[in-house]
Amino acid sequence: MSSMSIVSVVSLLPLIVLILIFIFVFTVIRRAERRAEEQLKLDKETAQLQQQQIQEINKRLTNIENILKQVD
Repeated sequence: MSSMSIVSVVSLLPLIVLILIFIFVFTVIRRAERRAEEQLKLDKETAQLQQQQIQEINKRLTNIENILKQVD
């Protein structure tokens, strides 16, 4: 009976290896997706901050233009 159980385990070995490979690949893909989502979130925040900075610069430029028009 012992040799029979060893044969059963050996015959299941390729299936076990495939399952382990699948789990590993799935884990790596999930990690990569999380990193991509975090990077996207940071990129969106950066873009929003830059947009606010551009609006502030435009306001200042408009004020400078108005001052220069008054000086003329």
